[in-house]
Amino acid sequence: MSFQELMLSYGYPILFAGVIFESEAFLILGAYLAHRGYFSLPIVIGVAALASLSITQFSFYLGHRYGATFLAKHPRWQPRIERVQQLTQRYGVGLVLGYRALYGMRGLIPAAMGLANYPRVSFLLYNAIGVSIWAVVVALAGNHLARFAEQVFDELRAHESTVIVVILSLGFVWGVYQLYRQSRLQRPIPTDPNSFIPES
Repeated sequence: MSFQELMLSYGYPILFAGVIFESEAFLILGAYLAHRGYFSLPIVIGVAALASLSITQFSFYLGHRYGATFLAKHPRWQPRIERVQQLTQRYGVGLVLGYRALYGMRGLIPAAMGLANYPRVSFLLYNAIGVSIWAVVVALAGNHLARFAEQVFDELRAHESTVIVVILSLGFVWGVYQLYRQSRLQRPIPTDPNSFIPES
């Protein structure tokens, strides 16, 4: 099966799964493939938004359903949950709309909001708005980046497979880096919430 046949047959499911694993890298890759004619850019945006919405709503549900049990078994997470709850009280809707920009806290924030009994319908609504804005902005940026790259590198079309491998490799490295940052959350932290300093 050729690369074109693979993308036409399984491209969107691969994109959906990839966005769940490492959102920006696969969304930018999807925008690039849309520019190359394998995908439709509006569908790429829709699939990416649906994938991100699904995983964050799932995190919210886990926090709402099992958050209290988790904290009872892992009390060292309490200060971080309280920190997210403080941010929620301070920024409200703005945090729901923009938390995707807070690397290292994307999974924690929805779960903490679920644990704090944030209104489910409100979270779904604002989360859907936020993910739509995120998907459009990142996809359009990736599409413009692809256009710029083709203008700079005249031979880009002759090395299409190499470009895709490079993008996926960068996405994988970024994903590993994010997992490393997430592992730091498991380290002992101060019990005083006022001493907690969020990661940059």
